[in-house]
Amino acid sequence: MQRLTIPILTLLIALTIAACGGPAAPASGGAPAGATPGPTKVALALGYIPDVQFAPFYMAQERGFYGAEGLDVEFRHTTSTDLLKLIGTGELSFGVASGDEVLVARSQGVPLVYVGAWFQKFPISVIALEKAGIRRVGDLKGRTIGVPGRFGATYVGLRALLLSAGLSESDVQIREIGFKQVQALTEGQVEAVVGYTNNEPVQLRALGQAITTIEVFDHVTLASNGIVTNEKTLRERPELVEKLVRASLRGIEDVIARPDEALDTVLPKYTPEAAPRREILRQVVQVSLPLWQSEQTAQRGIGYSDPAVWTASRDLLRRLNLLGGEVDLDKVYTNRFVSK
Repeated sequence: MQRLTIPILTLLIALTIAACGGPAAPASGGAPAGATPGPTKVALALGYIPDVQFAPFYMAQERGFYGAEGLDVEFRHTTSTDLLKLIGTGELSFGVASGDEVLVARSQGVPLVYVGAWFQKFPISVIALEKAGIRRVGDLKGRTIGVPGRFGATYVGLRALLLSAGLSESDVQIREIGFKQVQALTEGQVEAVVGYTNNEPVQLRALGQAITTIEVFDHVTLASNGIVTNEKTLRERPELVEKLVRASLRGIEDVIARPDEALDTVLPKYTPEAAPRREILRQVVQVSLPLWQSEQTAQRGIGYSDPAVWTASRDLLRRLNLLGGEVDLDKVYTNRFVSK
């Protein structure tokens, strides 16, 4: 069995403490006897900082989709490690996390459940300046590649990509550069970087840089970002899960249908400091739209999780020695709240 990483060990300790200390606080308080019940308060954990990438959830709020379901949603911005801990212990009922993170956590006993897919394609790319001549995975051999760190989707995506060409970490030189991929690449600190398909390539092209990209989803299959809850919430409050998922998926559909209008709505309220970069952010949204859709969503609806994708993801993570134990996919994800 793979040795547990420090973040996951911390998470498992937190789970044990929570179990010993009694049940977590409910998502909302009960109304006094005879009072008219108000909206159900619920927190939804997103990424570290407010960002246009979370437009579907912001739009679900602004369009009144959450309100129509009787929900009063508060967005919480936190790191992915904290997010998994909070959801796993039941301190939070919902968050957004990547499928690979959910699989690793489940393999180590964390009771997360993926209840609605957001991204249909794993949005990680290896990016290089055109002059470097990196156009296929095999060209990475012997190259210096910058990653934020040996964690998260960028690291998993790189390892999976290398494996697809029969390469391993020892065939390249990995340098941890933090979240400074654009700077590291343009200043020549590394020959390639790993970033998000809908982020760093857009920024680099806006700077006038000629680049090449290798998309992870063109080579391997990995479940990506979606809405996550925990077993307790799913078991005891399935109607709450259904409402949150339904409203959030309406938010995704709304951004797909009206991306420019979504940007005009999101920027002033949620990311006002980003307004001067509106054109770049418009491109970020445009690049994101096809990542949220697939042939499966066309047939079965936005939010659908393809069982074949989850099977392939589990098998790939097992080959990469990232799973701490066996994983029952029937407990990892569900499509019960997704409908066409």
